[in-house]
Amino acid sequence: MTLQKKLQINIVMSNYNQRSSSYSSSYDYIFLDNLASSSYSNYFRSDLKNLKIKTTNGTECQLLYLPAYGSQGAAILARVPVGQISQTTKLLLDVYDTGTTFNSTLSTGNEVLMFDANSDTYSQFFMNYLGLSSNNDSTDGGHFLRARFVPNLEGTSPTDLFTTFASGQPLANNRVVVARFKYINGNVFVNDNATYHGSTIGGIMMQIDGTLSPDEPNVKATVNYWGGEKDYCMFTGAKTLVLASSFDAYNQGSDEEGNWKQYHFHDRVGTGTSNTSDYLEGFSRNNPTKIYQSNYAEIEVSPTLYATTDFEDFNYVDLKWMMVFPSPLFAANGIPQVTVTTRDKMGIRLYKGSHEYTKAYKGSTLMWNADDSDMDDTGLHIPDKIINHNWDWVF
Repeated sequence: MTLQKKLQINIVMSNYNQRSSSYSSSYDYIFLDNLASSSYSNYFRSDLKNLKIKTTNGTECQLLYLPAYGSQGAAILARVPVGQISQTTKLLLDVYDTGTTFNSTLSTGNEVLMFDANSDTYSQFFMNYLGLSSNNDSTDGGHFLRARFVPNLEGTSPTDLFTTFASGQPLANNRVVVARFKYINGNVFVNDNATYHGSTIGGIMMQIDGTLSPDEPNVKATVNYWGGEKDYCMFTGAKTLVLASSFDAYNQGSDEEGNWKQYHFHDRVGTGTSNTSDYLEGFSRNNPTKIYQSNYAEIEVSPTLYATTDFEDFNYVDLKWMMVFPSPLFAANGIPQVTVTTRDKMGIRLYKGSHEYTKAYKGSTLMWNADDSDMDDTGLHIPDKIINHNWDWVF
């Protein structure tokens, strides 16, 4: 196992809102699905399992390695201490030789929930109805879950894919839903706070093209529940859909009906989290509705309202896995812009007049050492509190 490259992940958030005291978790989660498209990808294994991620103070982040599938590349879910996150978050990326294989150190359960069709029984995670079936997958020798739209005019059974494992996630933590599909074609309806035959609503995104309507045969729009119409965007083939939502409490009180809170709603959905993704955004502020519910309900993915009347081809989705995790970064702070670069030089610069010194000693102990030719860091540092500052020291 040889460390072959030291890189840096730069995460910039356009309108960063610092985590408030209402967030209880000590960690945030960052979904990285575009590392393999960086200019350094030739150093990476195809499954990214030769990569380790650390914070700038050297703390190793727990990682969940997610395999590539079809046209969708491998991805990483990283758990990052809240104190290491800012508007311009930097993470250190250690790249080992491609013969090295790391296993995931971040396990699912608790805050990170996941259904994997290759290994999990769908009845443990989804409301059972006529249109669900587990099928063999020729792509990877595993399985996929098919959710087929089955018309039910009486409304006595589900017609959409409803989870049963996501309830109880606190609203204050916000959350991100990542669903990877073997097949998703046409339009999709997504609700991140669904209760079948209930009244709860959450982040709803729906795509329509209007071809099923005789009155508007040429309408092509994407509708976000809170944000109105957006540019047209359709899903085709193997896709990864990412839905980010947050419910930020901004007001609370009590009346004769009990305690209540008011929330900001932020919803985003797109086909990934890279800076080239086609993201949709909508949010509602100053919501006058009193929301007594303090827990999220379930997630709904609806294989309905597709682009053709040929329902045999377009009225189902094939799900490989679905993951749910809390992350105010994605929900409330815009689209994180993620890039991979060489690592910033760490350490101090020592000057006497115009001359820059390459070494610093404390007594006889060498505390800072730089290459004399280019001042590149060689790994010895004085205390962290003065790293990354230019100091004019005179001896």
